[in-house]
Amino acid sequence: MKLLTPIKLGPIELQNRLVSTAHAAYVDFWRPGSDGQRYMAYQERRAKGGTGLITLTAQHVHESSLYILHHLYDKDDLSRKFLELSSRLHRHGTKVISQLFHVGVVGKSDCRPDLQPLWGLSGTISAEGEAAHAMTEEEIEAVIQGFVDTAVVAVENGIDGIELHCAHGYLLQQSFSPFANKRTDRWGEPLFLVKTVAQRVRAAIGRDKALGIRLCIEDFLKPEHGGVGHEKLIEIGADLVATGLLDYMNHSEGATGADYSRTIGSFRYPLGEFLPLTRALRASINAAVPVIGVGKIPTVDLAEQALQQGDCDLVGMTRAQISDPDIIAKVKSKQTHRIRLCTGSNQGCIDRVGLFPITCIHNPEVGEEDRFEALDVPIQSPKHVLVIGGGPAGMKAAEVAARRGHKVTLVEASDRLGGRLNYVETFGQASSLLGSIAWLEQELGYLGVTPMTHTTVDVEFVKKLRPDFVVLATGSTDTTDMGVPTDGTVPVLSVLDAAQNQYGGVRLDMKSARVLMADMRATYETALITEHLAESGCSVTVATPYLHFGANLGFTHLLDYQRVLPKWGIDVKPLHVLASISEGKAHLAHVFAGIMTSLEVDFVVAGVHPKPNDQLYHQLREMVPIKVVGDAYAPRSALEAFREGDRAARTLL
Repeated sequence: MKLLTPIKLGPIELQNRLVSTAHAAYVDFWRPGSDGQRYMAYQERRAKGGTGLITLTAQHVHESSLYILHHLYDKDDLSRKFLELSSRLHRHGTKVISQLFHVGVVGKSDCRPDLQPLWGLSGTISAEGEAAHAMTEEEIEAVIQGFVDTAVVAVENGIDGIELHCAHGYLLQQSFSPFANKRTDRWGEPLFLVKTVAQRVRAAIGRDKALGIRLCIEDFLKPEHGGVGHEKLIEIGADLVATGLLDYMNHSEGATGADYSRTIGSFRYPLGEFLPLTRALRASINAAVPVIGVGKIPTVDLAEQALQQGDCDLVGMTRAQISDPDIIAKVKSKQTHRIRLCTGSNQGCIDRVGLFPITCIHNPEVGEEDRFEALDVPIQSPKHVLVIGGGPAGMKAAEVAARRGHKVTLVEASDRLGGRLNYVETFGQASSLLGSIAWLEQELGYLGVTPMTHTTVDVEFVKKLRPDFVVLATGSTDTTDMGVPTDGTVPVLSVLDAAQNQYGGVRLDMKSARVLMADMRATYETALITEHLAESGCSVTVATPYLHFGANLGFTHLLDYQRVLPKWGIDVKPLHVLASISEGKAHLAHVFAGIMTSLEVDFVVAGVHPKPNDQLYHQLREMVPIKVVGDAYAPRSALEAFREGDRAARTLL
């Protein structure tokens, strides 16, 4: 298998061709004074799994680049952390590269502690509409020196190489954008800044360390918006390689703004979508240096195919390794079928970047690698754990408890496992989210847990079973109660009834139906239901009390919906709530102005939270130690459900 074969990036040799590319995980590592242990444990966990190359989170090189929660390095502080981190990764045979960047005209200055303006080569505006400061000659030189100084700190403290971030709309990519770079001096030459940085960094780190560039070769921008285009970008790649300064190229896509969601695509986008572009880049440079291919490569088969047919020389499977850090280990042990495949939900990883620590809907261990010991280490006093409910929370609790060595009884009232998540199976591309359920069901089988379906649990059942611990994951029940008056002239569907196109158990022909989604939640679930209704042929209006559709979605999904809602003909009425239903009409009220609007509708969908099914808790709490998880605790998303099931099983006494 080519994935397992070694490869050289200039002076360094990798044990295999699997790469974890740079991504914003636990950026407090760069905050002076932080111990950095969470980040180190996170990266070491992937090294333990066999990753060939780990590229560290992009590091700011100058104070003018700071934004959101990122921090500027402190030399002494970072030297200590890099020494420890590189040592921990090297002990597993993993090489480590530090990615360097300057954001340029990206974001907003109010994210900065000093409120200083954005810096760019010209006084252009950011995607968020903020004007930038046009850098002086002296300021450009200061930023270049920042790249050099930061690179030196890294390589002097065990890091194996440097990657210059020349993608995603940051300063180096801006330098060859006709929109962002309108200078008439030497810095106005499209590749002058990039080549200068590369030359000076190479001179500083020497030839015994690797130097690469992450290059965007499709920016998804129209020419009038500063787009360079694929053909010109691969020419730029060839020009940069021709300098002889680089040991490899790391391919990525996208600049900034609305199309960034495609750069790290959710389940909506095809697997390996960008591999043909990577192949074009590799051809343009005549394979002079190794090329890393990226872009939704979740399976070993797809990775191997890309390597075998010459799309790329190494494979970036970053989200795949967030979901399962043991990809290489499982391949080597002929356990490929047990790899926990990324479902492309984006809910726990990229959609949390910047403001929150990343996690994973499918792998709740993420971010807690420094807290929890390995699950497969047998515990000294196993218990009998009864898990009531076979949705995401219950299944995860059963899997983790069994992996820890407990005897597990899993009981589900319905005929199948999966809970509310099962309703995505008819939602087209979203059905891939069921991969998390399929994997858990498989693992339960390997662990000897046989679920008892069609089984209702009551107090007598628990008394007879006599468990040592109960995990209550009984989910929730939908409601249509929105607290508004109605004369009954318009049927009100629950969210799950809408998912099944039914009312009162009767299948509905929704084509051309006029439907109001009264979305009080603005969550992934109501967004998917809205999408499903549109795809069923309905004419959909969404009333939401928030400023925009999907106010509680992560940003990649929000960007996707903002792009496609007009194409689907969905009419969104922000800052509106359903006030009443009468005479075949839904009456909406503006939440601030109080202005009323009436719509003729055939159906209303009650986009309200379901009610927790927690009755058993009150009946069992005095009988046995019990933990309530998932929707039974509070109805939220699958991310919280999986996580709570995981934590309940990890921490039970």
